[in-house]
This record gives sequence, C-alpha cells and structure tokens, in this order.
Amino acid sequence: MAPTIRRLWRSDKAETASHDSDAPSSETDSVKSAPKNIGLFSATAMGVSLMIGSGIFSTPASILRLVGSPAMTLILWGLGAIISYGGATAFIELGLMYRKNGGTMRFLAHGFPRPKIILAYLFAWVMVMCIRPGAIAANGPVIGKYWLYAAGASHTDGWQARGVGFGCITFVTAINILSAKWSLRLINLLTVVKIIVLLIIVISGIVAAAGGINIEKNDNWSRGFSGTSKDAHSYASALTKVFWAYDGFTNLVYSLGELRKPERNLPWSIGGSVVIVGFLYIMANVAFFFVVPLDVAINSEEILAAEFTYRVFGHSVGRIALPVFIGLSVLGAICAQTYGVSRLLDSANEVGFVPYGHRICGNNKKLGTPVYSLIIMYGLTMIYLLAPPPGKVFDLLVDFVQWSTWLFYGLTAAGAIVLRFTKPQHSLRSFKSFHPLNILFIVFCIYITIFPFVPPKGGSTGAPYPYYLSPLLGLITTVAGLVPWYFRMVWWPKKSGVDLVAWVEEEGDGPESEDPIKDDSLELATKA
Repeated sequence: MAPTIRRLWRSDKAETASHDSDAPSSETDSVKSAPKNIGLFSATAMGVSLMIGSGIFSTPASILRLVGSPAMTLILWGLGAIISYGGATAFIELGLMYRKNGGTMRFLAHGFPRPKIILAYLFAWVMVMCIRPGAIAANGPVIGKYWLYAAGASHTDGWQARGVGFGCITFVTAINILSAKWSLRLINLLTVVKIIVLLIIVISGIVAAAGGINIEKNDNWSRGFSGTSKDAHSYASALTKVFWAYDGFTNLVYSLGELRKPERNLPWSIGGSVVIVGFLYIMANVAFFFVVPLDVAINSEEILAAEFTYRVFGHSVGRIALPVFIGLSVLGAICAQTYGVSRLLDSANEVGFVPYGHRICGNNKKLGTPVYSLIIMYGLTMIYLLAPPPGKVFDLLVDFVQWSTWLFYGLTAAGAIVLRFTKPQHSLRSFKSFHPLNILFIVFCIYITIFPFVPPKGGSTGAPYPYYLSPLLGLITTVAGLVPWYFRMVWWPKKSGVDLVAWVEEEGDGPESEDPIKDDSLELATKA
C-alpha cells in the first residue's frame, strides 16, 4: 500500500509542476485560472476526507437512540450510501458541464437562472454564513473529546474540548493560507490515516465476531428489529445524522477550476469516494454493535468508537492510541471543509455576489492561496465555536447546518434534470446521471427538510431545546439571505446599470475555456 501512496503522491506533484505557469501574476488575480493542484488521488481524498470526519465516529450512538435497534441503524447507513450515490451522479454531470470553482453555486445559477439567480445566491449565502463554519465548529470539539479521552481526562466536553478544537481549526487555517499544495498533502495524508483507522475497526470487529478476541457477548444483532421506533420525526433526525456522515461527496466541486483531467478524475473521484465510504461505514457499524452492548452504546454519545477500541484492544491501544488517530481523522475533515469553502467564497466574490469583492477575490500573489477568504471563514467559524453555551451543542449544530445543506443539494439534483431538457446539447456534458437515482435523492432531501418540523411522539426529543429549533434556525438563516440578495442583485443593478447575471449566459453553452469570464461590467460590479 505504501508504494502505491508514494506513486500517487509523486504523480500529483509531477502533474502540478507542469501547471506552474498557471500561478497568479497579480496580488489578487481572479482572472487567471487557478493552479491545477488537484489530481485523482487528491480529488478522491477531498471527498473521502470530508465524509470520514466526525460523522461515523460521533453519530452512530445518536442514530441508535433515535431508531431503537442496531438492525435499523444498519439499514439507514446502507440507504444513505445508495441515496448519496444518486446525488453524486448529478453533481458529476453538472461538474463536467461547468468546470470552474464554485460548484453548487454555479450549478444552481444555470439550472434555475430566474429570478436573478436567487437560488445560487441563497446557496452561497447559507453555505458561507452557516453550513461550512457551523460544520467546522461542530467538528472541532469532537477532536477535543477524543484526545481528552485518550489523555484520561475525567471530563471530555465543555470548554476543554472547544479549546482543542480552537487550536486545530487555527492550525488548519494557517496551513491553507501558507500553501495550497501542502494543504492537499495534509488532506491526502489524513485520508490514508482515517481509512486505516476504519479498516482496523472493521477487521477487529470481524475477528471479534469469529471469537478471536475475548469480549463480552451481547444480543445486539440477534434481537433483530426488537425495540425499533415507529416515530417519523425520529427517522428524520436519524437520517439527518446519517447524511451528516455522508456529506462530503460534493466537496470537490467547489474546487473544479483546480482539477486536472476532469473527464477522468471527476467521475472516478466522486463516485469512488461514495462507494469506498459506504462500504466502510456499514462494516464499521456492524463492528461497533457486535462489541459494545446496547445500553452502553446509547449512552456513549460522541465517543462510541473510543468505547469500541477500549473493549477490543484494552487500555494502551484502545484507550490512548486509536482515539488519537480518530481525532486526526476528524482533523482531516476540517482540512477538506476549509479548502473547499474558501474557493466557494472566492467564486462568490468573483461573480459579483459580494460588494467590493475585488478586494478579497483571488489568490495572493506570494502565497497562491485565497488568503482573505480563508480569514473570513475562520472568523465566522470562531463565532459558531465559541458563542453557544456549553451543552449538547454538537447535535444542535449538526441538525442546523444539515437542513439547509440538503435543501440545496436536492435543488441541485433537480437542476441536473432540468438542464438535461433545457440544454440537451451542452458541449461539455460527457457524463449523464441516472434520473431514477436522482429522483430518489430529491425525495430524500424533501423528507429531511419537512419531517424535522413534525412533532415527535410525546412532543419532546429529550434534548434541552425544542425539537423544531435546529430546522427552524436553518430556515431562518436561508430566508434571511433574501435581504442581501434583493439589495445586491435587484436594487444595485437598477441603480448602477451593472448586469450581475451576464456571466450565466456567457457560461451557459459550455465554453471550452475554463478561465473566469472577463466582463467589464462584472469587474465594475465587484468594485462596488
């Protein structure tokens, strides 16, 4: 395995060197193409690294508590893989049609251009203002919990965990500012680490099931569906957490302008990442619940994986070593999130969504990274990390950011279907998604955006906040974007005479050039 990794690493370096001529030539150059830093290995790692973040290690216990039985949790994880693949194929098709940084923002602009590309604007708004900073802030303390657990701390939550998260997020932001290449290398390295961690969990679970490891027996799998919940709200909440773990297959599309050989690399990297992660997730859940008794699993909350490793490997390995590596796995997700969202904000500035965007748009001349975009995202993340009071902040943040995420993912998949009819001869459509799978993905997205508002049985989920608070916050944040959209996309063009949607028409037929559109009115717009 090591020689293969070295070859892939060197291949990435060699191909990157051949694209050094693409480096920015001005202090913040948004006109030249971004350097082509991303090869097949890095592209796959960007998806795998974000999907295998905190989700598989922090949510299985919560999902079990919601649905009542390990058998049903396994069905949900399998369903998550199938539905995610259906969505992934839509993003592959759209990514090959519009091969620029910005991803979903551009896809929505082309799929639903009227009125005034409102869906693209709202997506960029909610992604930058809540989805990514909220997700990074949720992941940070999870690292702290696992590392504090490894250190033998009596309390693994609260401000101690947030302090560790603060340091990790600061470190990742600094690496992203200093070097795009080293950011990708860190993502690649941590992706290998997290795959190894999951493989250790899977293999040790199989060995334990075969009697090779002396563990306390339980009836988790022999009980079948006994105790399974019939509450629709519980399933909506459980699916939200399942798809928190699968969210990440779209991460590459925000950096498409930096992807080499997209016709080959995009389908293999996005589709492959879903298949790899889906298999590992299902097998990891089988291992977790074979080893950890039901009552212990339900009460372990975000450190179920640590409980598993302690029972299988004992104190030295299970209590110390593997939790440290699980924390590194979550760190890899933060790396991938930070890299992708900074490119999205940069693209939003480039197309004129942000007033005075020319001051922060583009890569810094010396560093070759979107410095100002990274600093802005860091500041927003710190608000989400430090502002909420101690308590069950993780579950609140997960459900909060997931509501808007899957609303726009569903709309994007619908846009792929729309564009098949409105742009049937698009010159860059070299891949066609399977519409039945796309529709299944859309139906799921509708389900988890509606049913979180349905009252659970008894009227309470047991959380210290109302059951509807997380989706309501997601809805409010999304709707709040209508205010800046109106002033920027409707009022300002009327006042200044600047056309902020011309770029959509210019990109619409699939230009062969992947350089951002050079438009004098757009340049003027970003300066005001």
